[in-house]
Amino acid sequence: MSKDSKASFLRQSGWMAIATAVGGGASFAAHIFAKDMPKDEYGGFTAMLQLLNLIAIPAIGLQAVFAVKAAQRKTEADDFRMAREQWALTLVVLAVTVLVFIAAWVKGDALVAALNLSSWWVLALTLGAGVFALLMPMMFGVLQGRQNFLWLGWALLSLGVLRLAAMAGLIRLHEASAIDGMIAVGLGYVLAFGIALNTANLPRLEPAEWMASVMRVDWRDLAKRFLPLSIGGGTVIFMMSVDMVVVQRYFDKEQTGFYAAAGMIGRALIFFVGPMVAVMFPKVVKSHAEQKPTDVLRFTLLLTAGLCTVAIALGILVPDLPLRMVYDDSFLKAAPIVPWFIAAMAPLALAAVLVNNILARCKSKNVYLLLGVPVIYAGLLCYAGPQIAEQTSDGFNVAAHISMVGLIGMGNLCFLASTVILTWVVNQEEKLLLAQEQATENPPPDEAEAR
Repeated sequence: MSKDSKASFLRQSGWMAIATAVGGGASFAAHIFAKDMPKDEYGGFTAMLQLLNLIAIPAIGLQAVFAVKAAQRKTEADDFRMAREQWALTLVVLAVTVLVFIAAWVKGDALVAALNLSSWWVLALTLGAGVFALLMPMMFGVLQGRQNFLWLGWALLSLGVLRLAAMAGLIRLHEASAIDGMIAVGLGYVLAFGIALNTANLPRLEPAEWMASVMRVDWRDLAKRFLPLSIGGGTVIFMMSVDMVVVQRYFDKEQTGFYAAAGMIGRALIFFVGPMVAVMFPKVVKSHAEQKPTDVLRFTLLLTAGLCTVAIALGILVPDLPLRMVYDDSFLKAAPIVPWFIAAMAPLALAAVLVNNILARCKSKNVYLLLGVPVIYAGLLCYAGPQIAEQTSDGFNVAAHISMVGLIGMGNLCFLASTVILTWVVNQEEKLLLAQEQATENPPPDEAEAR
């Protein structure tokens, strides 16, 4: 990368880091008010946040699809095509949502009991917020692909700021409950979606075209692009989130709040890496499309490794600091878990960079090879989770919770190893392809004479 390119990257990623830090910090600060919920409700609320992350896994692929489309955009016809595809996907999401709500209503009592929730409305509000969590990344993808990081940053910032403001108002003026917490979360998604929708600058379709867009979209091509991209990005979200759902299912509901508090601090590392990945992605797409080499991946990995090192050091030196900033003293018993959680998330942060590099280089078919680790990891958590939970039956057991985090760390290390291997495979494929192209363009002298 040239000095100008590095300066541009640092400026753009710097703004995205600020926006993400403010938005993420506001989302994290919302727990200052959420902590006033009863411990069992707070555990359920945090589990629903992770469930939202799992619901949004398909949206990761949608954001990547539209980021690639926007980065490769050439004419106004491409804009209309993206607009029609977004409307068609919106109608499909709404239709599926209606079916999910009906199923959740029918199985409401069983789901509430299984997830240790205080009310069916907590689940319903989570599903409602999930609609915007699915639709919002499509708009984010357009902004990202066009490298319009100014408005992408403002949308990300608003997501957390409104959540904090709504959480403060609802819990202070109404009551400290998981229901009010999920209302605040949903409002944040609505505002961020509105900002992205109005700044993506896609053509506005007439109402008569909305339903017609469903028929005009090339669903086969969209699915061919969407599935591997969604799986690739989804594996990172899955590895980051699934443990909280397992803990909420098997651990004592009076203790899940402590684990959730340490987990929120550890997972913050992934969110702080997000801005650099968001800036890197369209640059790699453009570089690959124009067949111009770039070392933006190496630069991003170095920055990510530095961030992880600083985070782990702070976790070791002052593990109780973030807990004191957000929670009351009753949560300080989770402090010994914090450095372990941060260290467990560090390999996943590096893996996220490598996965997005593979997707941006249009090597999405190779991503299917990453599915093995998440599947084995989920099975291991479900197998070991109940056994570890038994160790906490007599009260909060730090060693048991660290054992759970240790499983997360091992899973993330294996996932990082698989992404390193896959990156090497992709590099070898590209070198072989380049060699074949050069051999075709510049045949050996004997072969050229024969022609």
